[in-house]
Amino acid sequence: MKFAYSESAAAVRAALGSILRSRREATRRTLSEVAAEAGLSPAHLSEVERGRKEVSTERLLAVAHALGVRPAEIYADLARLLGADSEQRAWPEDPPVKLRLATASLPLEALRSVADFSAYLAMANPPPRPKERIGFIPRR
Repeated sequence: MKFAYSESAAAVRAALGSILRSRREATRRTLSEVAAEAGLSPAHLSEVERGRKEVSTERLLAVAHALGVRPAEIYADLARLLGADSEQRAWPEDPPVKLRLATASLPLEALRSVADFSAYLAMANPPPRPKERIGFIPRR
């Protein structure tokens, strides 16, 4: 499975557009009917369905309601189309790899905050010091 940040915006737009078109066609409604009910122009809805234009959340909700579907169903279809149902990769055991995956999409300021907080935790909670060293015998 590819991680979400590896998808291109164009691929997501195209997938969402194809979902909206197939949902509209399944209800046997015309582009003009759905666009009018959603408060969009038919040309704009056509561009969205072809993956050429972005659609705001408000407009996506309006189209979903015009189609008589819950927005969650559209998002679930989008997740499936982008490969969310394919085999899940196990979370890697290697800590540096985990860190790279977890922080891959974070902006630099967020990474700095995570590093500062980690340093604070390390200083505030130092590991306990051993009472005696194992394997060390002092000379007399």
